[in-house]
Amino acid sequence: MHEYYAKNRAKFKKTMNRYLVLISKEMEQLTGKPYAELFESIWTFYEENLLEKFPYIGGDEASGTGNLTGAYYFIAMGEVLKEYHISVEKSGYLMVLSYQRTTQKLPGIAKSMMQFLIKHPSLLRKLFQKKDRKNARIAAKYPGSFETETLVSPKEGAVFTYHTLVCPLSDFARKYGYEEYMPYICNLDYVMFGELDVPLYRTHTCFSDGDYCDFSVRPEDKILDSWPPVFQQGKGCK
Repeated sequence: MHEYYAKNRAKFKKTMNRYLVLISKEMEQLTGKPYAELFESIWTFYEENLLEKFPYIGGDEASGTGNLTGAYYFIAMGEVLKEYHISVEKSGYLMVLSYQRTTQKLPGIAKSMMQFLIKHPSLLRKLFQKKDRKNARIAAKYPGSFETETLVSPKEGAVFTYHTLVCPLSDFARKYGYEEYMPYICNLDYVMFGELDVPLYRTHTCFSDGDYCDFSVRPEDKILDSWPPVFQQGKGCK
């Protein structure tokens, strides 16, 4: 285990609980087990099978570190729930519930700021181009870290488009056999954007297409439901 992850064990465990306690009742109903027992099993799986193997992609310097460690809380959950004959799809639904309940706790100013930026896409592009440059600097030091590219001209029908060119979540899933979870993990982007009243449309992912993830904001379009997951809705989104 990299020293960064070893040093931050307690923080990761606390954050995992903050997400999973929001779906504790659902997990108890599905398994017949108390949440405290389930949580300890999930944390043990996470620590021994995931945290132990995570690549170092920049630590606190890289915002994507939180994406990697956070997404795999849910994968650890799914692996433990399999012991109770809970399908990956049902775990995917629990992911949506947890993420919805988490995002709904965001302060109102977060939604207001996002709405302001959508109305001023040139400012949004500048902010993300700055993020692109930071990601590039980090990736140069730590290969495998997130790399992104903001398009100067967004895709047709969109006011803003950016691409994720390298995704450590996808790479880790392929390396260690967690591919079945990735479409549900990717679906969580629609949960977050939807709770912020932002219509997200994505037709490529690093996982399913092997090239990039595209994020396009299309204010004139309907916000897609996050369940059933977008990849099951027949609208060409992933």
